[in-house]
Amino acid sequence: MQHECRITVLETKVFNDYQEQYLANPKSGSCPCFKAGDTFLLKRTSERNAGW
Repeated sequence: MQHECRITVLETKVFNDYQEQYLANPKSGSCPCFKAGDTFLLKRTSERNAGW
């Protein structure tokens, strides 16, 4: 069976109070990995089965 899931980043937010409380570097700022508008397409087939 084949499944596809498209994920689009709508916005990114920074919660300074959580960063200060939980991160090793509390002043790290926003995540540099994801930007609004980024799109990811996940595909699952019988040959590509990640176990989820």
